[in-house]
Amino acid sequence: MPGVIGTTVGYAGGTTPHPEYRAMGDHTETLLVEYDPARIGYDALLEVFWGLHDPMSQPHLRQYRNVVFYLDAEQQRQIEVSVERVRQRSGRPVNTAVEPAGVFTAAEDYHQKYYLRGADNLLQGLRGNYPDEKSLIASTAAARINGFLGCHGDPETLAADIAALGLPEAMQLELLEYLTLRCRNFRGVPCALPRQ
Repeated sequence: MPGVIGTTVGYAGGTTPHPEYRAMGDHTETLLVEYDPARIGYDALLEVFWGLHDPMSQPHLRQYRNVVFYLDAEQQRQIEVSVERVRQRSGRPVNTAVEPAGVFTAAEDYHQKYYLRGADNLLQGLRGNYPDEKSLIASTAAARINGFLGCHGDPETLAADIAALGLPEAMQLELLEYLTLRCRNFRGVPCALPRQ
């Protein structure tokens, strides 16, 4: 998504100190999204958020509940306006919780960049650009590629971004092939890709 700089999977919304996957206590698995407000607005991020889950579903476990965390009063206001829009569109109550952000704890490295970890060749193609696992995980390129591999994004954005992702030319072609075969919105991508 244009304007998204980075993503980090982690735990939030609880009081248990030092949560981790096998001992997260009262925390919820969540995603921290870093973005450039000059390129994408908070409202646009909220629209994506509402489209990625069923806001009417009832939570069964605290670990997997639907929740959106806010950092300040303005974000809280925008979230509440968007909750009302979702409720009006659906005609049903919204069960996604709205809570102050509190402390966020990053999940273990092996939980980060799920889709990219499943595309080992692309992951290896990126590794040469980063000195260690932490910098790779924190990179905008890894976040963007992970998003594309999850079929989030569009052909125009890929065309504009692919050269800046830091993949060797052969890996750029592999990414396009992956998306074309697995993501229906990528048929006929108008990419300025390297020639085969």
